[in-house]
Amino acid sequence: MLPLVEQVIAQTERRVLKGESVPAADKVVSLVEPHTQIICRGKAPPHDTEFGHKVDYAEADGGLIIAWKVIALGNPPDESWLVPALREHQRVFHHAPHVLAGDRAFGSPDNKRRARQVGVKQFAIPQTGHLTKRQRQREKQPWFKQGQRFRNGIEGRISVIRRTVQLTRCPNHGLDGFERWIGWGIIVANLVVIARKIRNRRRGSKRQAK
Repeated sequence: MLPLVEQVIAQTERRVLKGESVPAADKVVSLVEPHTQIICRGKAPPHDTEFGHKVDYAEADGGLIIAWKVIALGNPPDESWLVPALREHQRVFHHAPHVLAGDRAFGSPDNKRRARQVGVKQFAIPQTGHLTKRQRQREKQPWFKQGQRFRNGIEGRISVIRRTVQLTRCPNHGLDGFERWIGWGIIVANLVVIARKIRNRRRGSKRQAK
């Protein structure tokens, strides 16, 4: 505990007394959970700064989360997670996804090139920066809009997961405990999706029998 307290005192002296800008990596924001990171996601105040860990998810058609990653240090750009997620999809299904959809932050030219190389047919991720006329026409096509509707569904699913399986706050201690809590939450969420599919299929069979 003493080294952590000393670090808090040092960072406070630098920030408050000396007016220095202290990098997030040099800050301790929790004495009981020192692995906690500062996350800035560009939201409007008072939610512009959050504390915890960034978690990236990858979802397949049907609503199952097939890959996830807890970012242990800092707040790296989303685009760095796309290629590992593609590799995990290939490991599970033995082929690349036909359609790859995601947030604009994943849409770097390098990610698009690497997705094409592994066999992705439709890269339904908005282009960052200024759009050319050809890029605007591409993002108006039906297949692109359908991919973005799927991406919007992922956003809603993340919100539901956070509420239903209590991923908003982690009661476990340590980074290992944090990762276990997220992992078990995803397993529960996937089981819920599977159970609903089975229930709806049985209901459909009963309607046909009548």
